[in-house]
Amino acid sequence: MKISNIKLLLIVAFVGILSSCTKDFDNINEAADNQIFNTKAGLLAVTEGLTQHYSATTLIRAIEVPGLSTRELGDIEGNLTPMELVSGGLLIPNDNAGTVDLWTNLSRDKGVAESILASVDNVDMPDGTKSGIKAYAKFFKAVTLGTLIQNFEKAPINNQSDGQAEFSDKATILAECISLLQSAKSDLAANPISTEFQSAIPGLDLPNIINAFSARFNLYAGNYDAALTAANAVDLSSKSEWKYDGSVNRNPVWNFAVNGNPDTKPQDNFGLTGIYVPEAGDGRVAFYISPSPIVESMFGMHGVEDAKGFFESASTSLPVYLPGEMMLIKAEAYAMKNDLTNAVAQINLVRQKTNDVFGVNAGLGAWTGNAANKTDVLNEIYKNRCIELFMSGMRLEDSRRIHSSFVPSPAIDFYSERNRNYYPYPYNERANNKNCPADPSI
Repeated sequence: MKISNIKLLLIVAFVGILSSCTKDFDNINEAADNQIFNTKAGLLAVTEGLTQHYSATTLIRAIEVPGLSTRELGDIEGNLTPMELVSGGLLIPNDNAGTVDLWTNLSRDKGVAESILASVDNVDMPDGTKSGIKAYAKFFKAVTLGTLIQNFEKAPINNQSDGQAEFSDKATILAECISLLQSAKSDLAANPISTEFQSAIPGLDLPNIINAFSARFNLYAGNYDAALTAANAVDLSSKSEWKYDGSVNRNPVWNFAVNGNPDTKPQDNFGLTGIYVPEAGDGRVAFYISPSPIVESMFGMHGVEDAKGFFESASTSLPVYLPGEMMLIKAEAYAMKNDLTNAVAQINLVRQKTNDVFGVNAGLGAWTGNAANKTDVLNEIYKNRCIELFMSGMRLEDSRRIHSSFVPSPAIDFYSERNRNYYPYPYNERANNKNCPADPSI
């Protein structure tokens, strides 16, 4: 059964939300919800709707919010939400619209994935369709959990209909993400995806993205051998993309950083300074940004540029992950295992890349830094992650992980590589959920 894009979005808005932050949520469509989750056609439709909501709506704040806190993006209009985020420190309140939307949309998508998982085994369908739906829902739960813990100090693993979800720390959340992805791999190994299910997720190579996110979350968790194994399993010639039609579903970065007269635009040099400034001739600069005369007049006088590459139009697809991320995951894992020779080899694969399947090619020479110094190697990894993975939503996690000794200022800070470690919990979560932890100090 095919359903229009608008109807799919309405389905996602009204079914399976069970958000931890809305204990007074009224299910105004209960009968329809039951029907949707109790049929194969309904589950496939919800799967499509989940994809569209996450890729076109949730990703807006997942990229913009940490982008403003880590200098990827500059604030050129002075509107309240971006102004608070670029100021940072203690000036980000619990009702900042960006962080509230980030929490709420991730929780909503996670709730939809949980509702799919609670229902799918009760519905009769071909094995390959069922395994695809289950694995995809587990992937989405892992992605939403992983993104929550990239931005908030703690998060609930499971949404609760009464709003009283228990919170877990980062190590526990990442362990759950990794377990979900491993379970998804087992589902697909037992029953490969059917053509019927694949048609519901065009442009996505599910086995490959599961491996890619396994590599990502194992790196975050400090499981370096597991990260290497997962990254090595990724086919770097395969493309997985979030697709947009340019009308109902529009590229999320284009939506906030290009469309009309946006509040935010990319900062000069990707917001990098000092040893992290891109080298002359780095092809990734021209891929991602083009010169603009605009300057942040109120927030540090940084120059800003126009976004290109994956963000050029409302219909431009976004990669689910980049091949360069897998190389940089391996570089960091090797560095953390004190195998600096292999770490530098992976760095050079990124720097010298000219055949990237998405066209993200630095085209530089081999790194000439001190290959025997672990700090220098990690700094080169950080620099390349900032450039290669520009506006992917990962820089806050990268800065906090690789530069863990840096302490953000509680005062206004327009110049440091990050102005927060984690965001305060949204006011509605604190008001509705007695389990909501105290806000992080910074």
